[in-house]
Formats: sequence, C-alpha cells, structure tokens
Amino acid sequence: MDFYDKGDIQSSLQTIEQIINSGIFDPNNSRSPFFRPSFVALLISLRDLMYKAEKYATRIDFKDDVYQRDKVQDVSGLIKFVRDALCHPDSENHYLDNGAKATFNVIFGAGCLAQIGDCRQESSHADDICFFFGMHRIYLKRHIIRAAEEARDKLGPLIA
Repeated sequence: MDFYDKGDIQSSLQTIEQIINSGIFDPNNSRSPFFRPSFVALLISLRDLMYKAEKYATRIDFKDDVYQRDKVQDVSGLIKFVRDALCHPDSENHYLDNGAKATFNVIFGAGCLAQIGDCRQESSHADDICFFFGMHRIYLKRHIIRAAEEARDKLGPLIA
C-alpha cells in the first residue's frame, strides 16, 4: 500500500468518525442545511473505505438487512449503490420498481415512510435511522457504522 492510499484511509476514517460524532443525525437536526451534505460526505468516505478494504484486506460483505438484488448483494454493494445515487442525480438508483422517484427519504425509528403502489419504504428498527434510495434502504447503525468499524479493524493494522 502506498503513502497516498494510507493517507486516504486515515482521512476517510477520521471524516466518518467526526460526522457520526457531530450529532448531525439526531432527529432534531433533520432540518439542518448540513444534514444531507453530511450524509453525502459520509457515504463518499465510506465507499472509499469499502474499496480499499477489498483491495488490501477482504471485502466488507455482511448481508444483514440488505435487500439483495442486481448489483447489491452485500453491504459494500449497498454503500456503492447509495453513494452513486447521491453523486449522480440522473441515476436509476432513485426509482422504485413502479417508476416512481423516491430518494433520500429518511425515517427515524421503525415505521412505513411511504407506500407507492406495491413499493414500501419501511424501516424495521426502532433504534436506528433509515435512509431510502429507490428500492434500497441503508441504516446508520446497522450498515454505515458497522461497515466503517469493520473496515477500520481490517485496514487499521495496515496503516499503523
């Protein structure tokens, strides 16, 4: 691993930690102008970590609460899908199977945020925040934080 990749990994880990610890994802901050940009920065850094974990260690591949379809087969695929949706407004990743656009919808806790035809944007966990992009959902604790921790555990010894 070269100097630049080590620096990228350290920077991504630091960015993720700072954003998570900032409190921006508390429910009372959901209307903050920094809520969405913080999520974008978080997913960009996390996607880079997923890539580097796969390149230098092993893929972060847990499947808990991951809706497996097409290219999304594990959490790394889900993170890439969401990052692509965030960075590419014209992406198909914003659409439900019935053609309706449903993107960056957020629910705090368990519940059904929206039902459009047969498609539901629903969270199963009372203790988590769920972000929806088309047919996929990504949880803050169950996906984002867990994936970042697993990447840190795999990559940390390589950059020490």
